[in-house]
Amino acid sequence: MDVDGEALLQLRKACRILDGIRSLPEIGRYHTLVVEGSFAALERTVQFYVVDRGLAESNDMQSHEDAFEYAARAGVFSQPTKDEPVELWQNHRNGTYYQQDRATAEQAAAILEYAECMHDHVPRLAGRAHDYIC
Repeated sequence: MDVDGEALLQLRKACRILDGIRSLPEIGRYHTLVVEGSFAALERTVQFYVVDRGLAESNDMQSHEDAFEYAARAGVFSQPTKDEPVELWQNHRNGTYYQQDRATAEQAAAILEYAECMHDHVPRLAGRAHDYIC
């Protein structure tokens, strides 16, 4: 797959993930799934930008932290801002994913809003808003 196709694949994965989880908070018992999906969409969105800019390939980003580190280097957000999703991932997502904690409606809504904001911003930053399918 060429770089353009690989980048668009990541963006469209993020679009589909967000589309799928947007209805879940209304159901009221899938907060952990919303948290998990939001992080996945956020990660795919920044991978889109990094790959689109030719700074790395998707398989170069072996961890969640790698994706956010590449995104910070690429200018998606500042280095201090990069630490926010990494900290959220480490402190909140892992606890809910491994059932140590239960995600709340407020946490699910907050991380979904964060993921949607970044997902709206990144294609415009890349000059590729026309490829945005949400």
